[in-house]
Amino acid sequence: MSAAVTEPPAVRARQAKRAARAAAAGVVAVATAGLSMRLVVNSSACRSAPGFGCLGYALWWSYLLPVLVFGLTWLVLRLLAVRPAWLTALLGTGVGWYLLWCLDSLRWLPHGTLLLQAALCAGVFALAAWCTQSRRPLWPRAAAALALALLMPLDSFASTQLAHHKQSTELTHAGVPLLGPHIPDGYHLEGVGTSGTVHSSQPTFYYRIAPDDAGQHAGSMEELHRVVQVVVGPRLPNFTPPSHCAALTSVYPVPAPTCTPVAPGVWRWSRYDSVEYFARVGDAVAVVEARTPPVSSTLLRNIASSMRARPPAYFTEQ
Repeated sequence: MSAAVTEPPAVRARQAKRAARAAAAGVVAVATAGLSMRLVVNSSACRSAPGFGCLGYALWWSYLLPVLVFGLTWLVLRLLAVRPAWLTALLGTGVGWYLLWCLDSLRWLPHGTLLLQAALCAGVFALAAWCTQSRRPLWPRAAAALALALLMPLDSFASTQLAHHKQSTELTHAGVPLLGPHIPDGYHLEGVGTSGTVHSSQPTFYYRIAPDDAGQHAGSMEELHRVVQVVVGPRLPNFTPPSHCAALTSVYPVPAPTCTPVAPGVWRWSRYDSVEYFARVGDAVAVVEARTPPVSSTLLRNIASSMRARPPAYFTEQ
């Protein structure tokens, strides 16, 4: 059997110097990006922009910044005699920018840690220099390229799992029973969330029941009128149906017309085309609100009558 091919010490030293020079270009990229964004945000044009103009200005600049970083690192790599400079700069900028965005969105890096970002980009540019070298063997570089190509689906999977975990944790600590109905055929849950806490303010749990043919997020007014809004909160002392059904307000007394019993623990209140159904389950009240038409009273009554305490997975896995 032939012995494994090893690089001569002089070649390894040359490759190490090449990677070190590329890492320096990665540090320059982070410093340039951080400094330019700070200058843009603190500029007079951004600070004097009306409304959310500064945010839009900074967002526009963030899209242009990777192109400028690529051009700068290409020039730096050429000055440092790292060849091919354009390919190393393209690979380092693309992967580095993507990793920083992923880590920032997943909150895996503490906010404002410029040194950690510089270290990450230095490593990415060093890896880019190693992947773009022209010497053999080819298979380690192919394996590294495959690993980089898998970053996007792995990040998407990790982001989805993290979002589900955060939402489940939020619902577990909602401070109010998670009342949910039997979802009618042709409808789905969306917009699930909580507000307030048990200790600081009145906790509420809310979501929407939307028709499937309206898509995941209703946009037009016609679609919005077909969406059922649900808010769940603790039953307050001023909830005294049928004389008073303002369920989720701490202000008392609240002018409100009487509400009509329609089922055990369910009452109906209406004004013009706005209809609310109140479903009391234990110490919690679910307010089911919609417009009728286009939402039928039968559908709203069935939703309110089927309210039960559900586990968090009932709302996160719909």
